Amino acid sequence: MTAATPLAVIPGALVEDVLRDAHAEALRIVEEVYVQSVGNRLVNPESLFLRPDAEARERVIALPAYVPEPTPAMGIKWISSFPENLSLGLPRASAAIVLNDVATGFPVALLEGARISGLRTALSALVGANALTAGARRAAKVAILGSGYIAANTVSAFLADGWTWDRAVVFDLATERAEAFAGRFAGRAGLGVAHSAEEALTDADLVLLTTTAITPHIDSLDLLAPHATVLHMSLRDLTADALAGAEHFVDDVSHALRERTSLALAVEAGTVERAAIRAVGEVLIGDCRRTPDRRAVYAPFGLGSLDIALASLVLDRARDLPEALIVEDFSGTAAQ
Repeated sequence: MTAATPLAVIPGALVEDVLRDAHAEALRIVEEVYVQSVGNRLVNPESLFLRPDAEARERVIALPAYVPEPTPAMGIKWISSFPENLSLGLPRASAAIVLNDVATGFPVALLEGARISGLRTALSALVGANALTAGARRAAKVAILGSGYIAANTVSAFLADGWTWDRAVVFDLATERAEAFAGRFAGRAGLGVAHSAEEALTDADLVLLTTTAITPHIDSLDLLAPHATVLHMSLRDLTADALAGAEHFVDDVSHALRERTSLALAVEAGTVERAAIRAVGEVLIGDCRRTPDRRAVYAPFGLGSLDIALASLVLDRARDLPEALIVEDFSGTAAQ
């Protein structure tokens, strides 16, 4: 008798509840994926970008992946970024993640993916910051450019991990969004609002970039502290000249040099040598370390393997909860 293939549908509210209680395990998974990446143990094809209008910021990205450890998982994330959604009162990003059975290939889960994607991006920033500061979890001044969902998730992840700072400021082209962002963390992070990018960046030793810019707009890092760590979580904030002279770390070199990212443009312009770019997994396993008195720029492109590994974690914790919807024979394979 042929067994039916059930499919679990995990809605956003349940994804959020599960992730809220899984910070430590999720952080460990992100670190493990980066270590697997430098060991060439992942199957992580290049992301596919769909742009309805090549000149616009709107895009949808497909990120397939297979992760062998600790629990084999495979699937795909399909995530859209429509910045104009913000003017409609909607989130910029929306996503779905499909997980497949590793033995049969049948789909076994459909999960709301924007929350998983947001957490994996935040934890990616956290892993990079911890690795590049030798686990200090301490900054004198934090500068945040961009005040959207990713920035909020990242600040929350840093606070959950025990990071502290003397001063933190946020800048956004929309001042009201920066003010709302600062208010969200009132009493927890001591955030102030900067009135220009230059004001925010001056003397900062930890910088978080999470804008939707499509054209590089930061021409220099000279305003930063000499030993600053820059978490470049967006695609294109830094010019080729700004990246000159810094040390560069990514999640995966070949992925990070696609889609005309800031780092790709700098390599093309000759201000950064490709051979000098290192993967954060190399830092995690002790194969390399940053130079303490030089600025370091960490620019992960985003590995689909992170989304698939975290989605597998969510599915394991959520599938038996009453909020999960189970479609017993989604594929229509039950014996007649």
